[in-house]
Amino acid sequence: MNIAVDIGNSCLKWGIFTLGGELCGVLRLPTKGIRPSKRFLCELLRWDMLTNRINVPDNRKVMAVCYPEPLTWWIAKTGQFPWQKWQETIICIRPKDKFKVVTRKQIPLKIDVDAPNKVGIDRLLVAFAATKMYGNSPMLIVDAGSAITVDVVQNRTFCGGAILPGLTAMSETYPKISEKLPLVSVHSITESVYPGKNTEDAIQNGIYWGTIGAIRQFYEMIFPQKDAFLILTGGDASYLEPGLRTFFPHQMECEYHLVLEGIHRCFDK
Repeated sequence: MNIAVDIGNSCLKWGIFTLGGELCGVLRLPTKGIRPSKRFLCELLRWDMLTNRINVPDNRKVMAVCYPEPLTWWIAKTGQFPWQKWQETIICIRPKDKFKVVTRKQIPLKIDVDAPNKVGIDRLLVAFAATKMYGNSPMLIVDAGSAITVDVVQNRTFCGGAILPGLTAMSETYPKISEKLPLVSVHSITESVYPGKNTEDAIQNGIYWGTIGAIRQFYEMIFPQKDAFLILTGGDASYLEPGLRTFFPHQMECEYHLVLEGIHRCFDK
């Protein structure tokens, strides 16, 4: 049993992989306001509790997750969360566990950008995982998280792309523009119908369809023949999926945990 850990800016995700390489569960924890207390991690690392918080389809998966033997933790730090303190606490609880940190050099992916060492490791992990799944096929990869990255991958090469504010970041911007503009819920933006008949609907339209329109424009600039996959991943992928399927009913594939898959595949060679 191995655990892939994606330490993002707003959320920490643990992907639990069987020895056969199957992702059997994902646990999401917000990274804001949480301190690495030993008591909290003791509760978190109780596998019976963990199985109640992830999707486990059958009893065999439950047995796989409730694994008492030493685990290997594969870690990719994509945000500023102080993972080291968590790791020290985990070692106190599970002293036989091992920890491996993913570096850019361990990601077998060609990179065609001005400064390869400055590309976020999460973008490279997503691109690498996508190439393992879809081979040499051209792809536009949308990772919808705290920020939304829209990256081009061709011939197993990361070619760069664009970075947009995430849906929550955009929503939080409006009250800063004017006190008269409300903070709208990101959870309701998929219900946006244009034109909006009130301020809340107008803001939701700006966030949602503005993001969809930007992604559509990037795709058509690079792949005017619509001959490439549009790969959607990330924590907010489910919100963007309905709108994107309006324009990409056949090209789009949703792979919700590509960062975790990328981490796992870097070590599972």
